[in-house]
Formats: sequence, C-alpha cells, structure tokens
Amino acid sequence: MQLAIEIKNLDKLEEAFRKAPAIAEPIIQRALQASSAIFAKNTLKDDPVPWRTGNLLHSFRSIEGRLETRWLPTAHYAIYVHEGTSRGIKPNPFMKTILDKSVDDINAIFVQALDQLSQAITS
Repeated sequence: MQLAIEIKNLDKLEEAFRKAPAIAEPIIQRALQASSAIFAKNTLKDDPVPWRTGNLLHSFRSIEGRLETRWLPTAHYAIYVHEGTSRGIKPNPFMKTILDKSVDDINAIFVQALDQLSQAITS
C-alpha cells in the first residue's frame, strides 16, 4: 500500500529544478527532510498508532534518498493492523490519519521552499 501527498505548486518546483538544479536540489532536499520530521510529530501513541506493546510505534523510520523521502513502519505486521484481516482484526488506517494530519504543514514547507528557490534564482 502506498499513500502520497500532492504537493501544491509542484509544477513550479519542477520548473525551478530544471532551470537551476544546483540551487534547487538542496532546498528541495531540506524540505523533504522537514517533511519526515512532520510525519514523526504526527505519529503518536494511540493517536493514531495503536499501542499494545509499543513495537509498532517504535518501528517507524524515515527512509531518505536523493529527492525522496518515505515514512513507514517496519514492523512486519503493520499492514495487517492498517488493513485488517479476514480473521477478525478490524482495520485501523493509522497511516492515512498520519498523512491527513501532516498534509497542511508539509505543503507550508514546500511553499517556503518555492519562495527560497524564487529568491535564489532571481538574485
């Protein structure tokens, strides 16, 4: 399963990257790293991540690469908690809740990144 945030003004960020990749890449990479911090801030015990032993909550990791970031639990059973099972485990879409709580702050970070790019490219 994969969830994603649609970044507002992504087309403008891509255009700035094409015009000046050496300037744009570090700014966009910092915005992506800040996004991981926002996801972490919204990944809390019982709000929304269910707590039984704490393993699921403690398994979350940020996996970052060049111009990409992912926030995910590494516990092997996380998908069953999220999606539920045919054996009676009810779905608990905690990842969707984390995403919904994070989207406004992440878009604000990318608006700032676009402003920084505009200033850096025009100066």
